[in-house]
Amino acid sequence: MKKYPALALGCAVSMLLLACSRSEPETNAAATTPAAVVDTTPAATDNAAAATVGGLQDREGKPVAVVPFDISRIATTDKPLGALPFFGLPQGYEPLNAPHVRAWARFPLRMGDGVHWVEGPSWSAQIVVPSSAGKSFSALELERNLDTLLSAAGASKVFEGPEHRDIYYGPQLEDEIGGGFIDAVNNGADAPTSVWVIRQPQRNIWVQLSLDDLHAGMVVLEEVPFTPTAHWSDSFPHLSLPAGYNDRNKPLQRDFDRFPFWTGDHFEQVEGKLWAADFDKPERAYSLHEVRRNLEAMMATVNATTVFDGRIPKAQAESVPESVRSAYSGSAGYNWDDFDLVVYRADLPDGRQIWVHARLEYLSAGWVVVERKGLQQTAALLPAAALKQQLDSQGRVAIQVNFATDQAQILPDSQPQLEQVLAVLKQDPALQLSVEGHTDNSGNAAHNQQLSDARAASVVASLAAAGIAPARLQARGWGQDKPVADNASEAGRASNRRVELVKR
Repeated sequence: MKKYPALALGCAVSMLLLACSRSEPETNAAATTPAAVVDTTPAATDNAAAATVGGLQDREGKPVAVVPFDISRIATTDKPLGALPFFGLPQGYEPLNAPHVRAWARFPLRMGDGVHWVEGPSWSAQIVVPSSAGKSFSALELERNLDTLLSAAGASKVFEGPEHRDIYYGPQLEDEIGGGFIDAVNNGADAPTSVWVIRQPQRNIWVQLSLDDLHAGMVVLEEVPFTPTAHWSDSFPHLSLPAGYNDRNKPLQRDFDRFPFWTGDHFEQVEGKLWAADFDKPERAYSLHEVRRNLEAMMATVNATTVFDGRIPKAQAESVPESVRSAYSGSAGYNWDDFDLVVYRADLPDGRQIWVHARLEYLSAGWVVVERKGLQQTAALLPAAALKQQLDSQGRVAIQVNFATDQAQILPDSQPQLEQVLAVLKQDPALQLSVEGHTDNSGNAAHNQQLSDARAASVVASLAAAGIAPARLQARGWGQDKPVADNASEAGRASNRRVELVKR
């Protein structure tokens, strides 16, 4: 059996969910109350009613009340506790899978006619008795052990009733529950459920236990004030990852690009410097809510405006070009209607405007950051004479051709350069060229190969349309295989994104 820290009550405590002795604890009236200690003041009732309007729904679309809770009615205890999850398990009982242990999460505890949100460090698991234990699972044995130990620790039972499993499979909860608490609620539809709270001077400890004939679901939360671990930086891309989170792929960095930010009724096309990253947290420790709270804290630092918070309607999400969704499939996701999205705009004191598209999904998250600014021209036109000289001396020359983002469409500002290429070809009718496309190493290698092929073909088509015999031209793409600079820097990646003319 995997061991967990047990509750310290001033005497030797085993890893069982038993008190320090087998004697019955003193009766605690609050501990035997079968209903929630719910705040019934008019203001609290109004807030609870408002929370169901456009708020939580169960699997069938029925509203789920968000129930307030008056913690001041619970007696405070100062009995010492160990570390999360605070309690061990009775002999022979153990988690079915590795428990989810998150530095920060939120969970909707069953309360009254609905749920009550609590957030903080959490532990959750499905509890079973393995066949190797030599006995069968007993819901009564597990519940009685837990109730005895919690009562000895000064806990109050604040709810006793059915789990109503469909609550946890509603559209607003499916990602957060599926991303970590699913083991704790994967019980019978109306599994008997109990919720306890231990009120201490600096924190509250919440426990929810749901039981059926074969296993139990258990959640333990330590309710404490939130402390962000991610911080806003003055330098681009400004956002940092919360503690313990890591990039899943190499972040995408572009000096200039365009990204569509959903505002609630349209896509705002924002151009400028871009950063796109996707990340997660290993060891079953990822928490959608931890990412959300850290993001909120960072954006609050610069008084950012929340432009949108919710899910993009399916029709609007599908209107985003496939090439854009493919290019940002890691950071922004591919199906843009299938996750919670938050869009921020920060107007900084120095005049810069920062946009953030944050994907909040159940097993990973990502964001796209754009600093709105105009294009700073860095490419220079090579006249026909310079093109011819370099072709004669080196056999190849890079030309400046600009394409639409992640597409093979040649942009109008490339026409002056193409006219110089046409002049060289017309001046030397015997000249034959291979037009070769290259990309940097951002994104998928196979996609980069296809893109370079298509862009080289577009240049050949443009020259042929202007009167150059197709037999004099050949299109070839090399993808990311032939860099001329280090892809570790933006300047290097810009050099690697090129079209070359090679003498045949």
